[in-house]
Amino acid sequence: MLAEFALGLAEEGLVKEDSGRIQLIERRIPRRIVEFVMRQLSDLSTSCQQFLKVAAALGKSFMLEDVSRMLDRSSATLLTPLDEAMAAGFIVAAAHRLAFRSEFHLQGINESIPLPVRDALRREALGLSGRRARAYDQKPWVTERSAEHESVVQNEAGGMCSRAHRLIMNGNAAAGVRVAERVLASSEASISARLDAEASLILGYFLLGRDDADKLADKILRERGTGSGDIAALMALTTRSNLLWRAGELAEGLRLGEAAVHYSESVDPVWRLHFQLALAGKLANLREFDRAESLINDAEGALQVLSMPVWTAAAAAMRSRVYLQSGRIGDARREAMLATTAVDPDAVPMLRPLAYSVLSNASFYMGDLPAAVEYLRRAQGDVASQVVLDSVQYAWTELLIAVKRDGLPAAAELLSGKHRRLPAQRSLYIEVPSAAAFLVVLARDLGDSHLERTVLATVDQLASDNPGVSVIGLTAMHAHALANRAPAALALIIVQSPDPISVALATEELAKLYAARDSVEGRQNATPYSEEVGSPLAACWSTLSDMERRIAYLVSVGLTNRQIAKQVHLSQHTVNYHLRKVYKKLGISTRVELVRGAATYTSTAAVYSMGDDNRYGSGYIEGAAS
Repeated sequence: MLAEFALGLAEEGLVKEDSGRIQLIERRIPRRIVEFVMRQLSDLSTSCQQFLKVAAALGKSFMLEDVSRMLDRSSATLLTPLDEAMAAGFIVAAAHRLAFRSEFHLQGINESIPLPVRDALRREALGLSGRRARAYDQKPWVTERSAEHESVVQNEAGGMCSRAHRLIMNGNAAAGVRVAERVLASSEASISARLDAEASLILGYFLLGRDDADKLADKILRERGTGSGDIAALMALTTRSNLLWRAGELAEGLRLGEAAVHYSESVDPVWRLHFQLALAGKLANLREFDRAESLINDAEGALQVLSMPVWTAAAAAMRSRVYLQSGRIGDARREAMLATTAVDPDAVPMLRPLAYSVLSNASFYMGDLPAAVEYLRRAQGDVASQVVLDSVQYAWTELLIAVKRDGLPAAAELLSGKHRRLPAQRSLYIEVPSAAAFLVVLARDLGDSHLERTVLATVDQLASDNPGVSVIGLTAMHAHALANRAPAALALIIVQSPDPISVALATEELAKLYAARDSVEGRQNATPYSEEVGSPLAACWSTLSDMERRIAYLVSVGLTNRQIAKQVHLSQHTVNYHLRKVYKKLGISTRVELVRGAATYTSTAAVYSMGDDNRYGSGYIEGAAS
């Protein structure tokens, strides 16, 4: 099947080769592999084919009793076709449910069913889940009821989803915790119900910021270990991973997060979602964007193939954050909009403020300060009214906006009051590598040596505790380079940092240092805030692609084409090609002109500027962020 998949990708032009690397250009299952599955299906008995086609209408995972209801046959009579389907590799047992082995199998079976028949089966499957959902919604939850019924029900998504889990995801963690506690206090609850309640309890405690989360997680892991499919143990692993990550113990936090995902392959998608997205967030912080996005896509895909998708906005919210960190501002806005406008059953109120924060940051980078303020207000409103995923991002966004909108006094007030602990929070520099550089420059402009010492001490200790994490080492180097005004170190940040905002800040500071040096030497070169920022060269700079801009930056710090080729993983010939395009777009012909253009333009593009920039919002920053 893997061979058929690879051949199909090549035959249908779904991949391309770029400098020796194969890249996917369209997310679509090749027709070749669908036909391969259909041929496999035709080799099975008629009763097995019927079983698989009905099961496919129920989604990627399903319950045997649902197939028996749709076929109007007892579960016992389906054991023979089920055995055949499992022996043929179509079906696997996944915890308390059955599931198709892959998306390939599911799509191939669906394609084998005539469209009118497929629609009829789908409507019948939805009707079945709808009756269950209505029965669930009509339960008198305010009265006494059995813990078994309270704990786990079949929701409209076709997945196992408890009331406690639902309440927590909807932002009412306290109520979800109470429901889970009642389940665990009952002697009537089944094993699966107790596992769900334990997992919900850990999740609720964690979101509420209670120490009970770590205590319960530790207890479960000591007593049971990390058995595959044990959602409570996997939630315990994820929680320990998150707590270690926030404390700056990145290697161990990452190891536990990866273990949780590894052992959750057979877990229902509505629970596996937590483990996958938590790990994706950590990988994005390490700037491993491809791995992070792959995890998010997997989580989203598993939810979408349920008979009725649920909580898909969770994937959009996390993907928006990944795109923002990687500098894909437009993509980040699109995903964040999807997350904030989603309605039941797709919406996830618990994650909505994170998406609003992304929208606020994106608007800020694009020069739309009023929109940035409005999105921040919405994020803060959600944080105040419900329990949400805690993130240092909310405080950081507020500080960025305060500096730009209200100036230095407002920043000083926040850092001495509401956000006085922010500079010493390790999680800030893990989530936002450019924050250390920003705060060092801010401290310099405020004349606040205590703030500078706090930032440097925090990032130094973080780097010392995580010697193998390059992005953290670069964060500390960048902060010291700004504190010491060291051009060579700033040049290294421009060359090596995977964070686009850090690159912009380093380039701006380097431009200032060069301008100051030139001024001392008596030359009249442009300064970062001279009238040259409005020149045609600065305006045209925004037309460069990301790769062209990156190469131009590397030229500006003195690298040769051979050195640049090594840094950007292209051939020297391709670098030459990009440079010719840069020269043509900017209307220049020499490297000297390009160096001056890079310094001038970047000073308008950087996130942090204490200059009196009346052009804010006029398009220069938008060009830099696009």
